[in-house]
Amino acid sequence: MNDVYEYRSAPSRWVIRVFAIAIVLLLVIVILTDADHLMNLVWALSAVTFCWMLMPQNISGIRVDQDYLTLGAWRKPRRIALDDIAYLRVTELSAECTVTIVYKDGREEGTFAGDLPDIDELSEVMATRGIPLRDVI
Repeated sequence: MNDVYEYRSAPSRWVIRVFAIAIVLLLVIVILTDADHLMNLVWALSAVTFCWMLMPQNISGIRVDQDYLTLGAWRKPRRIALDDIAYLRVTELSAECTVTIVYKDGREEGTFAGDLPDIDELSEVMATRGIPLRDVI
């Protein structure tokens, strides 16, 4: 098996959309009501939106090859040998699941939920590499 599984999750662009809608609404208000004093607010929101667009956005995700599970593969990669992992424990808390890596020597390590795909997909990927998920609710 030479498959490499990669999961990437880019940040949402909702902030830019909200600011763009606010700018358009303010421009409509300025045009319809001749409220020229609000133009400074339009310029300020435009500048904030532009700066937000220029800021680097972190990409979350994991990478699984035949030997390693790499957490935070596009931020701060942390490689974990698949031979060291006993199983992954899944705990469902309200709408979000928490995955804990349980090592063969008994140590446990939590993972960042934003790095992981949905539980069904993670289960399938890890099962093909011989690592079970336990306590799946």
